[in-house]
Amino acid sequence: MPDEILVRVCEYLDVEGSIDILRYGSAFTRSPSDIKNLRLTCRRFCNTSSHLLLPFVRVELNDASVEHLNTISRHPTISKGVRTVRVALDYYDDELANDFALFAEYVAAKMADHAEFLELMDRAEFKDKELFKALEGNSKKTIQKTRQLEDFCRSCASGVVDEADFGANPSHRNLLQRAHEAYRSCVADQKQVCENGAFFRTVAAAIDQMPRARRLELRERDGESARPKNRAPIRAGEDLYFLFWVVRPMTWGEGRLWALGTPHIDLLGFPGAFHEAGPYLESLNINITSPPKSQDALTAEEMRRLSLSVQQLKYIEIKLLGYEMEKFTDLGHAFDTTELQYLRNYVDAVLNTDSIERLSLDFSCFSSEATGPLTDLGSLMTFRGWENLVDVSWSSVPLYQKDLERFFRQLRKPLKYLRLSCVHLLSGSWVETLEILRTVPAGYKVELTRPRGAECEELSEEEMDRIFRSRSGGDWGKSPAEDYIIGHSKHNPLKAEESDQSDTSSTP
Repeated sequence: MPDEILVRVCEYLDVEGSIDILRYGSAFTRSPSDIKNLRLTCRRFCNTSSHLLLPFVRVELNDASVEHLNTISRHPTISKGVRTVRVALDYYDDELANDFALFAEYVAAKMADHAEFLELMDRAEFKDKELFKALEGNSKKTIQKTRQLEDFCRSCASGVVDEADFGANPSHRNLLQRAHEAYRSCVADQKQVCENGAFFRTVAAAIDQMPRARRLELRERDGESARPKNRAPIRAGEDLYFLFWVVRPMTWGEGRLWALGTPHIDLLGFPGAFHEAGPYLESLNINITSPPKSQDALTAEEMRRLSLSVQQLKYIEIKLLGYEMEKFTDLGHAFDTTELQYLRNYVDAVLNTDSIERLSLDFSCFSSEATGPLTDLGSLMTFRGWENLVDVSWSSVPLYQKDLERFFRQLRKPLKYLRLSCVHLLSGSWVETLEILRTVPAGYKVELTRPRGAECEELSEEEMDRIFRSRSGGDWGKSPAEDYIIGHSKHNPLKAEESDQSDTSSTP
C-alpha cells in the first residue's frame, strides 16, 4: 500500500479530523493518544502518522513561548500537522509593575476573590476536586492565610505599614516583594517580545512554515493562562501557589476595570505582518473581553491595509464577551467614543472581503440588562454585498430593522445556517422582523433565541418562553417563532400575542 494512502488512513485517527477545524478551531482538541500508539507499531506507521501529533499550538506573549513556536515550525514532521495557532492575548500591566502600592491593592483584590472561592468550595464539600484533594485536611488553614495576606496587602496599599509591621510579617513581606519582582520581570519580557510589532511578524513567519496551518486564534481567557504550570501539592505554607495566583497575566477587560494601561500588543499589527510574511489563512478568530483601550479611530490608509490582508479569509469570528464588564456600575462610562469608533473601523475593514463564507459576531461587551446597547452595529453588515456568505451567527448585536432587512437582501447565496441570539432591535418590531426572516431562504437550520428590544421588552418571561423557547429540546426542537420562520407554521406567534393583548385591553 502506498504511503500516501496510509497517510489518509491515519487521518481518520486525527482528533480533529471529524470536525470542521476552520469553524470550530481548537475547541475540541484532545490528547492524540491513538496516534501516539500507532507510531509505536512500526517505523512505517510512525512516518505516516507523526505529522498528526500536534494539530494545535498555543503561543503566549513571552520569549520562551515564542521560541517554542519557532521550534515546532522548524520541525520537519510535527510542523506539517499543525492547523491552528492560538495567540494568548492576556497581558502584564506597566502600571502595576511600576507602582508597588497599586500592585499591593491588586493583590489584595486577588486574595479576596480567591478566599471567597475557597470558602465556597469548602462549604460545597467538593473534596473530590483536584484542588481540594491537595488541600485535604488543610483548607481552613489555607483560607486563613489567604485572608491574612489580603489584610497585609491592603495595609501596604494604603501606606499604613511601617518597618515594624514588615518585621512582624516577614513571610508576607517576602511573598509580596517576590511577587512584585516576578511581575516586573514578566512585564519586561512581554514588552521586549512585542516591541515594534516583532511578535506578530515572528508568529506570521512561523505559520508560513506550517503547510496546513490555516486558522489563527487571538484569544483571552482560554483556560491555559489561569492554569498552574506544575502540579505541586497546594499547601497553606507554600509560596509557589501564591506566586502563581498573583503573577499571571490579566485580560483586557480586567485592565479596563482597574483603569490600567494598554496591552503591549496592538491588534492592528497582525494583519500587516501576515500580509508581508505570506502565510495563507482561511479562518480568523478574535475572542477578547474588551476592545483595545484608548485607541484612535483608524485612518483610511490603515483600513485599506487591513482589508488587503484579510482578502482570503473564509471564516471570521469576532467575539467581545466582556466578562468583566458586568462589574461596571455604568457601562456607558466604560468606553469613550473614539474606542467605539476604532472597533467599528476595525470590524468594518476585516469584513471587507468577498471570500467570507461563515461569519460569527458577538458584541456582549457593549450591552447589559441595565443599560441596553451602547451603539448601533448593524450598519457594519450593510455596507457591501455578500458574495459567498452562507453561515451567519450573531449574538448581542444591536441594529435597526432596516439594516437587518438590507443585510438579507444583499446575500447572494441561500443561507445554510442562521443563528440570532440576544439580538437587540433598535427600531421596528419583532413582529415585522419575523416576517422578514421568513423570506430568507435559510433552510432548516435557523435559531432565534432571547431577542431584545421593541415589544420583547414588554413580554413576560412566560410569554418569551412560549414564543422563543424550543418546545421539545435537543437540536431538532424548534420554537414557535423558528417554526414560523422556516415555514412549518402559517401563524406569526407574535401577531397572536398582539391580538391577545388587544383583546384583553378592550375587555370592559
